Amino acid sequence: MASNILTSQIDATFPVAGQDNDSQGFRTNFTQINTQLATAATEITSLQTNSAVTNADTNFNGNDQSQLVLKDFGQKIVAKGSVSGSVACSFADGNVTTLTTSGNTTLTFTNFPLEDDASTNVYASMRIILTKGVSTHTVTLTGIKRPNELVSLSDSSTVSADFSERVGVFVFDVFSVDGGTTKFMSQVLEYPS
Repeated sequence: MASNILTSQIDATFPVAGQDNDSQGFRTNFTQINTQLATAATEITSLQTNSAVTNADTNFNGNDQSQLVLKDFGQKIVAKGSVSGSVACSFADGNVTTLTTSGNTTLTFTNFPLEDDASTNVYASMRIILTKGVSTHTVTLTGIKRPNELVSLSDSSTVSADFSERVGVFVFDVFSVDGGTTKFMSQVLEYPS
């Protein structure tokens, strides 16, 4: 992006040393300096508002970033703690959610992203690390399409899935390619306790 600051509008040769100079030249230069400083302030404010920084959170608002090389990165964990009843897992809070059941629990998944134009779909995945310490706790995942071969889940393959009478840690991903209108579930990894 080219700057709109036009220093060519300022007469750098004015005033001329050793002679009487017209005060209009001073006024013209001061007006141009004032105008160009205001333009600089606008551009600097825009940079401060829209640039990525290393000392604060940066929101790219769904804009594409290309040719990235990521090294030594992590994903934000949303620790829900001990839960029961209806629990919303929001993609906007973070990509990884941990929770432990303290009773029957129904999980919903919300706020899957779209690109900056709010209509272009992107692939987005949320990892769930669920600890179930009591076999009688039922965990239901609503609005999820799941693979048919998941034997630890109920027979419903398109509306909901609930974990059968098992205990341990269950790890799975919920992902979408249409902003969360349709959500899919990956294979469940089960780590018995």
